[in-house]
Amino acid sequence: MSERQPTDTKGLGLARAALIAGLALMAMGQSVLFAIFGPLGRDIGMSEVMVGGVISLAAIAVVLASPAWGRQVDRRGRRPVFLISMAGLAITTLLFTLALEAGRAGWIAGLGAFVVLALARIAYGLAVTGAQPSVAGWVADTTTPEERTGGMAMIGAAYGTGTILGPVLAWSLSGIGLLVPLYTVAGMALCVFVVAWRVVPETRAGGAGSGPPLSPLDPRLRIILITLVVAFVVVAMQQQTLAFYVQDTAGTDNAQTAARVGQALALLAAMMFLVQGAVAVKKPAPMLLLRLGLPIGALGCAILILWPAQPGILLAHALFGLGFGLIVPGLQGLASLAVGAEEQGAVGGLVGASMAAGYAVGPVLGTGLYALWPILPYLLGIVLLTTFCAIHLRRSDPTPEHEPAE
Repeated sequence: MSERQPTDTKGLGLARAALIAGLALMAMGQSVLFAIFGPLGRDIGMSEVMVGGVISLAAIAVVLASPAWGRQVDRRGRRPVFLISMAGLAITTLLFTLALEAGRAGWIAGLGAFVVLALARIAYGLAVTGAQPSVAGWVADTTTPEERTGGMAMIGAAYGTGTILGPVLAWSLSGIGLLVPLYTVAGMALCVFVVAWRVVPETRAGGAGSGPPLSPLDPRLRIILITLVVAFVVVAMQQQTLAFYVQDTAGTDNAQTAARVGQALALLAAMMFLVQGAVAVKKPAPMLLLRLGLPIGALGCAILILWPAQPGILLAHALFGLGFGLIVPGLQGLASLAVGAEEQGAVGGLVGASMAAGYAVGPVLGTGLYALWPILPYLLGIVLLTTFCAIHLRRSDPTPEHEPAE
């Protein structure tokens, strides 16, 4: 093995903080859109399906690019791929924001706006995709198998933090301008790039991962990755349709919708953050997390249907946060434990591709079902989550395939 473990505890902490900040910013750039993009898209002549399509096309780009980025993480190292991703996050977020500015100014509208915004978001998906596998590989290098679920929960907590801050930005800055949060994300990504350049060490020398690509059909990973896709289909359907659901059931205007959606998504993310923080400390078995989280997520979907007023929406999102705060680190931990040390970047790429596949399918599926009957996306969420809960109740706990990091 060609690992080079950092030994400076303080330096390791600073590096971890920079990596967490980068992942949090990626989540912020996504969750801000869920709060503001639906109403903005309608204002510039885009249909609900077009709005979902922009997000889905970006996710398809992530699906296609993630495995390749994962292999580069093993071949080139964790640090350079993370730095490329942070630079890409800053540049492509700015491009997407400028495209939205063009739509608001009346320069593009309808189908033209869809094409321009989709291209900008595809560029985003291709550029930032290496961040997740690079951080996953770095965490795997610096944890033992027994610590792996807790380490992967740190990644989930980073996403949770960003998902909290994105809607909070949309909520708090909507009076200044709906696009101000996106400009903020772009500027902060540039700052993280500079900090990471200075403090993040490499934990694996180049040249690893030169074997055949890790397949998503690998029997060690197949059901784990399918469950990830399904879980993120449910998440994406719920998030992409929520602004429409609030606006149509409560009759709110754009600013009021952004505020209500921001509250709900911030609560979801806060619960995810708290749960994943507890997982990082307690380090429970990943299969236990999955078996608890799937039915809780299904219950959240049921509450959203049965109680469409704002208190019910908030309760549903608290349950979503609890459920997915268990599901995500459970699946990430299972995937990491299923492969060897030389495949950690590659499996991180497949995990990222699976999450993105959920976002590729979920927005278009959710908005299409919503157009037929507003509660259909949430009914499907109940069916999917309960089905996969039954599948994983029959599976045995994994046996780690790699040795502790030295």
